[in-house]
Formats: sequence, C-alpha cells, structure tokens
Amino acid sequence: MRRKRDAYTEIAKREGLRSRAYFKLKDIDERYGIFRPGDIVIDIGAAPGGWIKYSLSKIGFDGRVIGIDQREIEPFEEPNVVTIKADILGEGIFKSIEEQLGGEKADVIISDASPNISGVYEVDTEKIYDLNKRVIEIADRFLRPGGTLILKTFQGRHERRLVNALKKRFRRISTYKSKVSRKRSSEIYYICMGFIKPRKRSCRRGKRGEHQS
Repeated sequence: MRRKRDAYTEIAKREGLRSRAYFKLKDIDERYGIFRPGDIVIDIGAAPGGWIKYSLSKIGFDGRVIGIDQREIEPFEEPNVVTIKADILGEGIFKSIEEQLGGEKADVIISDASPNISGVYEVDTEKIYDLNKRVIEIADRFLRPGGTLILKTFQGRHERRLVNALKKRFRRISTYKSKVSRKRSSEIYYICMGFIKPRKRSCRRGKRGEHQS
C-alpha cells in the first residue's frame, strides 16, 4: 500500500502552497522569531519554493528574497523575489549572489538544502557536510554582522565539526527538531543568531624561528 499523505502535505495542497516545507519554516520562526519586515533573505535549496513563500509573508514588500537551487523554481508573482538556478558547490555561485545583492548584505540566510539521498549513511552525511560547509562560506561573504543562519543537517557523523565551525561565527546556536519533520527523518536544524565575521588566523615568528598562530 502506498504511504498516505500526512496532514501537512494535505494542508499545503489545500491552501495552494508549494510544499509542506512551508510549515517547517513557520514552526521555526514562531519559536525563534527569525524574520523582520524589510529583511533581505537568501534561501538555499529553495525549490519548489515553500520557504520563499513563507519568508515573503514575514518580510513584506520592503524585503527581498534570493532563492537558489539547481532545480528550476516556478516564478513568483511577487516582484521582490529573484531565483538563481545553480549548484551552490560551483564557483560561480558567489558572483551570482553578489550581483543580486548589489553591494548589500543579507539579514537572514536559510538553508533546507539536502543531497540526493543514496541510503548509505557514510556517503549521505559526507555530502550534506560538504553542502553545509559551502553554506557557511556563503554566510561568511554575504551575511551582515548580527545576522541569522538556519541550517539543516543530518544527525550523526560530522555534527561536531559543523558545530565547531558555527561557534566561531555566531553568538548563539540552538538545535531544533521541527515538529513538522517526518518522524523517520534524521534531519535537524541549527538556528544560529548574532553573526560574527570570523577572524583570519595570523602567524607570528617564535623565538627560535618557528611560526605560531
């Protein structure tokens, strides 16, 4: 027998929303208060557009959303949405984002990006870790000081490495399992607030000529 659609899928369909993921971001926002009117938002892994739709409902016409996915995103009627069809692991992604921001910085970066699941734990956790590293690089370049990052990952391998990287960049980090996530899913979200641009490590010469950090 085919798996029955869950309640959030049915509600999303009935209300003309693009995906049940809309309710994941709504759940996170209601708990943490992510968005403000006028915010500039970068949505990574945006297709089919559920998180874009929710973001627009909170930031209003004075805000903007830049949605990024390697899949096509059906156009929005709202004029303050632009989408980029691209692989975030490609080098051209930084230039594409920079062009859309026009010298401004994002207030919020949200990432629901996920690799194609192989079912092999070691492979899948490695893939999402690589995606998350790139999301952090995007935040380093384009998130304003004090800004917020929402980042999805899978529980388990590489989690500690990811947390260590986030701690160097944000004043407050919370882990959240959305009530909208399917019970069998191992996905969790890091809610990272108070972005601090990481300092570049400098080297100085020690007494005997050795380099010290």
